Amino acid sequence: LARATLAEVRRWVRQGRLCFTMVSAMGMPAVLVSCLVFFQVQSGLGQRTQDARLREEADSRKAVEVKRVTVDLDLPPSQRWAFLKTDPDFAHYKEDVISYISPYLSPKILPLVSKIALSMEHTFYADYAEEMRAIARDLNMTDGELVLLNLLYQIEGAFSKCELQNTTGPCAPKGPGLCSGLIANGQGRDDVVWQGRNMDWNFPPKLLAYVMQVDYKRGGSTLFSAVQLAGMVGTLHGIRKGGFSVQLNARYEGGKLLPNFFEDVLRGGKTPTHVMRRVFEDSVTFDEAEGVLSTERLVNPGYLIMAGSEHGVGAIVTRGREKADDVWHLYEDSAKDTKGINVQPEWFRLQTNYDHWKAAPSYDDRRTPGVAHAKQFLKDGVNEKSVLNVMTAWPTKNFHTDITSVMCPHTGFIKTWKWMPSAAAEVLVV
Repeated sequence: LARATLAEVRRWVRQGRLCFTMVSAMGMPAVLVSCLVFFQVQSGLGQRTQDARLREEADSRKAVEVKRVTVDLDLPPSQRWAFLKTDPDFAHYKEDVISYISPYLSPKILPLVSKIALSMEHTFYADYAEEMRAIARDLNMTDGELVLLNLLYQIEGAFSKCELQNTTGPCAPKGPGLCSGLIANGQGRDDVVWQGRNMDWNFPPKLLAYVMQVDYKRGGSTLFSAVQLAGMVGTLHGIRKGGFSVQLNARYEGGKLLPNFFEDVLRGGKTPTHVMRRVFEDSVTFDEAEGVLSTERLVNPGYLIMAGSEHGVGAIVTRGREKADDVWHLYEDSAKDTKGINVQPEWFRLQTNYDHWKAAPSYDDRRTPGVAHAKQFLKDGVNEKSVLNVMTAWPTKNFHTDITSVMCPHTGFIKTWKWMPSAAAEVLVV
């Protein structure tokens, strides 16, 4: 134990091995005090928002605008992504993606992935399954590899070992997506709602290179725009002009993803990313979108942060698998926060990864500084610059933030940056 590095000790704590190591080395009388002291120290290590070194790491990342592509929904599903095959930017796509997903190609998971791949049209929306098969063929990948990529958000949280997960902080909150979302309405009568979105997944640079904005067209016009990882046919967030914008944040309440996750997928449960894309395609109004996003069966919980195109329209939809557990609209009191734990001005809502009516954990309280920054930067007006100021303030933007977007459903405005650890990347000026 004395020769262990700090990283090893942290890993032992996460794996529940530290106290056993102490018992073996020192005997039972000493272990109780030793474990107590160490866990008190460990809790202090979790205060990431106070870590100057991590803040410097976040500030060192540079912003690069994402690649934009067009997908024509009037084409047969098998042809919609054909351009990926000839795009030189995707020459190394297969090897980069396989390198990332290889930790999940375990004997435990592969048979279940193969089973899903054989019934993709039932498991996913039929046209999305056809798109996935075509992408796999065009990029020389297997159907199973594309299935795994499209379920990666769920699989990382449910099945990966703690030390393999990409997560902002300790392993208590599993999986990707310790994200932040902001919806805010200017306080003037004619002001409209803007949305800010940070996605914190900690993608390696090679995979982050494949994050792109997709303009989906129908009838020759852009129907909606969405941000996603190439190969994932679902959307991480997006906007439909004149209708609404939506983003997905991970939720760690309401039960963990159980080992029967794959069976749930096979029974027809849908991933939030695929449901979001379907909503962008089929729903015209905010109310229609909110209705579907509140009721469609999902394979994992989440927070769906929504902004509307009209003054004062927006909501945080807290999702369980079967239905919404809560919907918190702009200009409405929270039905669940009866103790006033998370008081926010009625004209904006800031959501991280914890139920808004509960206190954020001390090791990951991005909510408190986020609300303070929203009050500070938005007091003189809600617009692209002021929303961007909120989303790029520490620790809302942190050392695991991969993507920042600003959206306005009223105008259809969307601008997205990915945060690269490359000295050659362009610096974002705010």
